[in-house]
Amino acid sequence: MKKRELLKQARGIKKAEKVFKNAAVVDVFNERLINCDVAVADGIIIGLGEYQGEEEIDLSNMIISPAFIDAHLHIESSMTNVDEFAREVIPRGTTTVVADPHEIANVAGITGIKYLLVAGRAQPWNFNLMLPSCVPASRFEHSGAKLSAADLKPLLTEKGIFGLGEVMDYPSVINGDQEIWAKIKMADNIFKDGHAPGLSGPDLNAYLLAGIAADHEATTAKEALEKVSKGMNIMIREGSVTRDLAALLPAVNSSNCSRFCFATDDRHPGDLIEEGHIDFVVRKAVQYGLSPLRAIRMASINSALILGIDNLGAIAPNYKADLLIIDNLRDLNIKAVYKDGKLTAENGTLLKSVDTKASADISKMMSSDIKEKIFNSVKLGKIVENDFDLPKAKKYRVIELLEDKIVTAASTYETEDNYPGEPPRIELIGHNLVKLAVVDRYKDRARVGLGLLRNFGLRKGAIATSIGHDAHNIITAGLSSEDMYLAVKEIEKMQGGIVIVVDGVVEQKLQLRVGGLMAEKPLKEVADKLIKMREKANSLGVNRAGPFMTLSFMALTVIPELKLTEEGLFDVNQFKKVDLIIC
Repeated sequence: MKKRELLKQARGIKKAEKVFKNAAVVDVFNERLINCDVAVADGIIIGLGEYQGEEEIDLSNMIISPAFIDAHLHIESSMTNVDEFAREVIPRGTTTVVADPHEIANVAGITGIKYLLVAGRAQPWNFNLMLPSCVPASRFEHSGAKLSAADLKPLLTEKGIFGLGEVMDYPSVINGDQEIWAKIKMADNIFKDGHAPGLSGPDLNAYLLAGIAADHEATTAKEALEKVSKGMNIMIREGSVTRDLAALLPAVNSSNCSRFCFATDDRHPGDLIEEGHIDFVVRKAVQYGLSPLRAIRMASINSALILGIDNLGAIAPNYKADLLIIDNLRDLNIKAVYKDGKLTAENGTLLKSVDTKASADISKMMSSDIKEKIFNSVKLGKIVENDFDLPKAKKYRVIELLEDKIVTAASTYETEDNYPGEPPRIELIGHNLVKLAVVDRYKDRARVGLGLLRNFGLRKGAIATSIGHDAHNIITAGLSSEDMYLAVKEIEKMQGGIVIVVDGVVEQKLQLRVGGLMAEKPLKEVADKLIKMREKANSLGVNRAGPFMTLSFMALTVIPELKLTEEGLFDVNQFKKVDLIIC
């Protein structure tokens, strides 16, 4: 219907298609509640005031809020298919997502992007997919694909493509690397997302010349304020491993509030079910002292304005009728979700009719080429058990885990004696160390990078995962080369997954056949399995709340300080390879 045909309804001359009555309405522009009717027609809000409707919905003692927007996330981190993810987050109030597919793009290139695009467009939400800017994340990583500006450009015309994904390789940006700048130029007229942990001063100035609009990597109020003062927007991240809300909220004030919004980045299945999505971030922000109305503002209109979307995030004429029905501002219990003015979820459940249509649409649009490349992605070269033995040395470099951070520290370990081979397990345990290996899983390349990891806590066996940001090679931590080797081979057999091996026996496993990243199972089933696997890992001494996700970030060469690739250790601060052996 043309908007001109809605004028009589908007003016109250003619009954509106649908009217929500007797509720308090969140005014995000003024951070207040107003008592009025909300008139909706043809999927948009046509008026606030007193209206009569063809359909009238009584919402006495309820609150109408704009639906939530997740400004930056990786659906792959939910470890389940897109439809399962949507089934969980839409009833929790998220009706708009800006998804960066660089996880699956690192595995399957353009095919991986198309897979998420097809699956995402079938869901009852506003789906915006970024074009990944760094595949691989840096020139020092080797993934299943390498995407240039020429590779990405044809996708710009695809429905659902929104912007250029987080520009992670900031050293290449500030040093004028031709390849990354070709992608930045390609994205001249679309949103460009940032990724610049700790970047400040002249280097930040140089980075911003690329027209990058936002960053979700700020971890301190000081860092956030500098970036805001230089025109950046800050997406406050509250993920499963990295939780920055408490540290960044002190930076938010009445003068700069419009520069802040919320993002989840990476949310684990159990956290999605037990805590929630953006609704959880809003509640937690309120618990930390932010006013409920400001928290809702940051989860809706702020996100839309930062992203440059002009018809989302508010309850006002000409905005999409993406609405949440909430019982109170203290608990923020979401009773119903309306997408384009239509009831889409109620009491925590996606309506069956909506759900069935989305699943059918995905099945219809998925090509055989996409299926082949996505579901057969683990291609190990010839590796042997001895590939996981540490080389003889007196002093080694060590990756040191920090609490609740994907940032690591660099430290050292000196053996207690001059051993003929690798140090004995009992000594590694005594120094809170485990062996760490990254195994190339693409194109039959037999490459294994070795390192040492401190503060993981494992005292027996091995853990392996095919989720290894961002190249997604196989990462394994263990004390026994035999167990590490067996865990990696089991992942090959499953074509992706997470495995725990103890004394030569596979104790626990979860198949992740979708690009080696996601399961073909319900989210609840995946979450329950991960709980059992985490309990098993804890029984082996692991002291991390999210042991598998923690491991998955140990190969990411754009997050300081020391990381491991299939070619060996990498010093992120110096941006160069370094030797495991010091002497």
